[in-house]
Amino acid sequence: MVDAPLLVGIDAGSSRIRAVAFALDGRVVAQADRPTPYRRPGPGLAELDAEELVACTVATLGALAKALDDPRRVVGLAVASVGEAGVLLDARDQPLAPILAWFDARPSAERPRALAQLSAERLAQVAGVTLDPILGLLKLLWYARNLPEAFARARRWLHIADWLAFRLGGAPATDTSLASRSGLLDLERACWSEELAQSLGLSSALLPAILPTGTPIGTLRPELAAAIGLSPATVIAVGGYDHAMGALAVGAEEPGSVLDSMGTAEGLLLPLRAPVLNGRLAAHGFNQILIHADRPIACVLTGLATSAAAIDWAHALLAPARSREALLAAAAAVPPGAGGVFFVPHLRFASPPAHVCEARGVFFGLSTQTDAAVLFRAVLEGVALDWQHILTALCETLGEPLPARILAIGGGTRNALLLTIKASLAGRPIAAAEMPEATALGAALAAGLGAGLFPTLAAARAHLRLPLRQVDPDPAWPSARAQRHLARYGELVAALVPLQRRAAAWREEG
Repeated sequence: MVDAPLLVGIDAGSSRIRAVAFALDGRVVAQADRPTPYRRPGPGLAELDAEELVACTVATLGALAKALDDPRRVVGLAVASVGEAGVLLDARDQPLAPILAWFDARPSAERPRALAQLSAERLAQVAGVTLDPILGLLKLLWYARNLPEAFARARRWLHIADWLAFRLGGAPATDTSLASRSGLLDLERACWSEELAQSLGLSSALLPAILPTGTPIGTLRPELAAAIGLSPATVIAVGGYDHAMGALAVGAEEPGSVLDSMGTAEGLLLPLRAPVLNGRLAAHGFNQILIHADRPIACVLTGLATSAAAIDWAHALLAPARSREALLAAAAAVPPGAGGVFFVPHLRFASPPAHVCEARGVFFGLSTQTDAAVLFRAVLEGVALDWQHILTALCETLGEPLPARILAIGGGTRNALLLTIKASLAGRPIAAAEMPEATALGAALAAGLGAGLFPTLAAARAHLRLPLRQVDPDPAWPSARAQRHLARYGELVAALVPLQRRAAAWREEG
């Protein structure tokens, strides 16, 4: 083994492909990134070329290797990725079709057809999910109906993290956290559900082996190792779903904690004592996932489809010529409550417990006194309100108190105003990871397990020196007032449900 080994975590995210080299204590030694190479064939559509995605990842790893004093110190790597997108492969493991982005609107059309073949209740009992428009099974059904010749030749389906690990040199495999986001995982047995697949006319033979996160599955291909500048002995380990990997990095999978994974979309991950298989959670729009590194951990995984994406949209719309810092400063000067202006951030899909998959974003309470600063403040508050509304409804459904500890990770933690608003609505401090690359760190810990540097996840975390900063509620927003604002937001969202359904019908009629 080389001296001072390094571990690399790859985060194939919604906006960027990141590769980060970590020391065993979690310190970032070097990092590189590239924009995620999406193609936009039309409004609401986004896709990836599978080979272009590999090339982007290899280029990112090459840039990372050049930033290291000795790339041979890297002994292992693993990949984390978004969870509801994958690539269809033929018998020669060649891509057959574009990768539909997790938020691509096209598979939504398959939802009614899926519900005609499989009851929502049975899906909830087996897979622990509601039939969200983003689930992987709807993408498979879309391929089958719209690209039947390609689908007939398909022999394998790999999630993005699985595909990248496979092309780098690993065996074709996935983990339970990514499998959960297909909607085809038997949550209780931690294996693919033949029942669900057959009900939808799908073959489970398409689906890869499910292995624990951190399982070694190969080493870096020699030709890629030479091109990148890393050792061909670099171990490739099974990674997982980005929010789940972030949770493993900061210990948010422990009871009494909740993870706020703040990215383009925002994940909320709440550990459970055991899977809930009676359908109660899914009936309210909540999904479950299974994380399995050295032990299985059942969690609720829910959140906002547009978080940083909503903030970016608002910035570009309201004040494109102003810097983000200037607009945030103007929003910070607006009193809490944004003068009664509310924003519902359902720009892609609704958040639970709303049951309108076709929902749209809403500004409410506008007047001639509403300016860009007020609107931007309302957008920040809307993102925070929606997250807290989801958590409150989830805990009420479970019959449990709000978790005592909120851990925040991701690029959104750099937004101090947003975190302060969140803490105010939660009525408690938030512990934010100072190092925003927690998803990549979780993948790197998986790499450490695969490379044999750590016997268990707990042992891996024991080495970490991961600084957390405490973000306190805004004293100008007393708890009682913040809770009234949250209750009003919930009332607004509930009142909008029938209007959102009518509006969806209008759009369908044209």
